[in-house]
Amino acid sequence: MGTSPLGFIPRIMNEIQGRRILDVGCGAGVYGYLLRNKWQDTPPGNIQFRDFGNRDVSNDQPELLVGIDIQTENVQRCNKHDIYDFVALARAEQLPFPENYVDTILCVEVLEHLCKDDAVRALKQFERIARQRIVVTVPKRAVDPITGHDERAFLRIQTNDPDVGQWVQAETHKCSFTASELARLGFRIGRTVGQGWRAPFRLAFKLWENHGPRSGQILAVKDLKKWNTLPGTSRVPEPPKWTDGFPDYR
Repeated sequence: MGTSPLGFIPRIMNEIQGRRILDVGCGAGVYGYLLRNKWQDTPPGNIQFRDFGNRDVSNDQPELLVGIDIQTENVQRCNKHDIYDFVALARAEQLPFPENYVDTILCVEVLEHLCKDDAVRALKQFERIARQRIVVTVPKRAVDPITGHDERAFLRIQTNDPDVGQWVQAETHKCSFTASELARLGFRIGRTVGQGWRAPFRLAFKLWENHGPRSGQILAVKDLKKWNTLPGTSRVPEPPKWTDGFPDYR
């Protein structure tokens, strides 16, 4: 979880708004690392290079970068490499953060690993916690349309190793979203087109990304229209327990 094709990375980075980011299902911390070290490739970070001599040095990195994941191994890895300001064990559908805690929530290749009801609950949580934008990616075909199950061959591995069994369980897709479903929930599908003489070219590129032969994933973005809302408190509730030294809200 928390991974996507390499070609998706620039598209996701280009959708970041604001300087407070929550990475839901952060996995090994790929997007956290990029946001930390390639902040200039996001719209809020790129402002620095328009007038570099007068840049705001506090904007050389995100103001707040938070990662949560359900797997202890992923949280341990992120912590070891000091990727996030705060990292914790939590479920996407039961996030502990207060309202308007961050500007943008990233949820990359995660929702399909939840049952549909939990995935919808997670999206509602995102709307509560994010102030400006939600950025989601999901596979176009997460489950078999006939059986309704994840039929990928590598998931049929037979093993007595509990770690492998846990990995298979975590990797299994449990639900699927279509672009039209996400659009009905208020998401824009694919990149913005805008206006001007470049608009037809952007539209053609968007159609290629959304429907071309390499379009295995859906990029969905929801603007929350809470621009005049002040950021919420940065204080996170005390966890009900700790696991291997990490706050555990699961």
